[in-house]
Amino acid sequence: MLIPKVEFLDDIQATDAYQKQLKALYLTVSDNQYQTLTVLIDLNTYGTAVFDLLDCGIDLPFKRIKRIHHSFSDDLALIEMSLDSSKGQRLLEQLLALALYENTYDISGHPHPRSVCLWLFDQPITKTLKHSMYLIGQAYGMGTNKRRYLRYWDPRVMALLTHLWTDQQKLQVYKLGLSHIYYVDWNNEMNVLTFPTLNEVYPSNTEVALEQLQPLPFRFSQQQWQLLGQAEWINMILRQLKERIVINTQSYKTVMNQALLIVQHQTTQQQAVKNIVESLKQPRNQGVGR
Repeated sequence: MLIPKVEFLDDIQATDAYQKQLKALYLTVSDNQYQTLTVLIDLNTYGTAVFDLLDCGIDLPFKRIKRIHHSFSDDLALIEMSLDSSKGQRLLEQLLALALYENTYDISGHPHPRSVCLWLFDQPITKTLKHSMYLIGQAYGMGTNKRRYLRYWDPRVMALLTHLWTDQQKLQVYKLGLSHIYYVDWNNEMNVLTFPTLNEVYPSNTEVALEQLQPLPFRFSQQQWQLLGQAEWINMILRQLKERIVINTQSYKTVMNQALLIVQHQTTQQQAVKNIVESLKQPRNQGVGR
């Protein structure tokens, strides 16, 4: 994938949509009094050249994450910045511009990979964080202890996992020390997945529940694996729909339900698309709450 020119990011930053998202992002930082930002970068998209684009040639330190699975050539890295410094703020603004650029040009017939993946506030890079990022990327296969990789870092997969993970599985992530993960969603907006606490998932008998809570890797049900297997199809449909409808919980679950019907051979892809469009009547410019 060719890396975009700096001028392309400048064009993104000049748009009202970017300014709106930047304002909302800084409001999130202010409201939560965040001091630092760590971003997960997929180096498979542009390689380390992405850092030259982001910081305009200034040497940007990064830490690679241990390769998640032998069957996949993942190359993930973490970068960290202080939000109190002008350099850190400029880097945040460049990251947001690149994330919006990649999502904007991820269109039907021309999928665009993501280099800017997940945003972690007040999560400094430590051995523990790097190991957590490694663990989240693994799941046991159905009925086996053989590990498979989970491409969780891609914002499009994270959007699916938001609906696919059970509360217990979200709690497994929370136990790693992660309470929130931010990412740019299909609507070109910064979204946040908030992980539940032990008391929220198990309001009673928390000690017993804690003993029974399995550590990672994840163990997914057959239906969860079926949906993960349909991730590419789900994303293909969302590319077609994102300019026509708001991708909210309702519309996303409608697409997921149709994906399951395809797996179960109860409908075809062509009919599924018709069903989705028919069931989602509300135009994008009349978006509903998310």
